[in-house]
Amino acid sequence: MEKKTSQRVALSVFFFLSGLCYSSWASRIPTIKESLNINEAELGSLLFIMPISSLVGLPISGWLVSRFDSRWPLFIGFLFHAMALFMIGNSTSIPFLMGSMVFFAFFMRIFNIAMNTQSITLQKVYEKKINGSFHGLWSLGGIVGVGITTLMIALNVNIHIHLLSIAALHFSDEPCFFQVPHSSR
Repeated sequence: MEKKTSQRVALSVFFFLSGLCYSSWASRIPTIKESLNINEAELGSLLFIMPISSLVGLPISGWLVSRFDSRWPLFIGFLFHAMALFMIGNSTSIPFLMGSMVFFAFFMRIFNIAMNTQSITLQKVYEKKINGSFHGLWSLGGIVGVGITTLMIALNVNIHIHLLSIAALHFSDEPCFFQVPHSSR
């Protein structure tokens, strides 16, 4: 397989899994709300943690990508993002859930900035617009994630097992990391 094609496939897998992970988390919010007996006001406050954590991660993401190339922040952000998803699924208290959500949003920001930097780098190699296909794969991952969640709920699969299996899919993508291009610093 041509190098740029293998890089595009690898990056496509990252985008797809990112959408899958996010939709798996978001579609399990009602389960989390019920299991921790969270009311509407508490849920709103909890969800507000995510954009704040993401904003904190924004300048750090930029610094990491400019300092270390985008490959390493992509890899590290991707792995910690998966671990945070697992932690959310295993949250047994509101403080632990809060910490997990901060971790999830922070590393999602790093991962997304690095992933989009990769897509811009690869688009330059292709000399045509290809970023739309990556974002389409993120959306497809989101749709698949909702479908998987629907199936898991219908089969009464515990949230711990569900989110662990989605996080495990992230770890299976490790070989794709070595295919993504280096971004220019």
